Amino acid sequence: MRPFLSLVLIALFLPVAGQAQQMIRFTPEATLACMKKARGGAAKEACIGESAKVCFNRIQPHSNGDVAACMAAETGYWKKRMDRAYDEMMVKAAKADEEFKKNPKSKNVPFKLTEDLEIMQTRWASWREARCAVEAMMRRGTPFTSTAAASCTMKLMGEQALFLEAAVKY
Repeated sequence: MRPFLSLVLIALFLPVAGQAQQMIRFTPEATLACMKKARGGAAKEACIGESAKVCFNRIQPHSNGDVAACMAAETGYWKKRMDRAYDEMMVKAAKADEEFKKNPKSKNVPFKLTEDLEIMQTRWASWREARCAVEAMMRRGTPFTSTAAASCTMKLMGEQALFLEAAVKY
């Protein structure tokens, strides 16, 4: 089923690339400035998309394709942060697993944080893909199909990046 969802999302974004009228100029500054002022996790999550807004508001008039392209650019920013945090968390988890082996209770606990982290990330990616496909399909036949998919992906990618970054600091 996952390959089907990937094809659906790819098909949704193909028209976006052709619609973008102007060169997309994305920088993460607006999101970072918002997060710097934010207090707490929910406030930081509310900043996801701020840079995408600045990006598409620079384009006048902007199309749905421009909006989706700017959201995709911010998604790329969050993906890099998420991947970096995931890698850091895997290193931390491997150390924690090794340390836990020294605990006499470890023989009764057959789980490893590294394995659970990998499972979580794989299942999260599948869930994100399905969730965003549903959000896009709820708007099929409208001009907002691609922007719904792009917005959903951007928000969920940002939230996962922030979750993993917090986990690394824990």
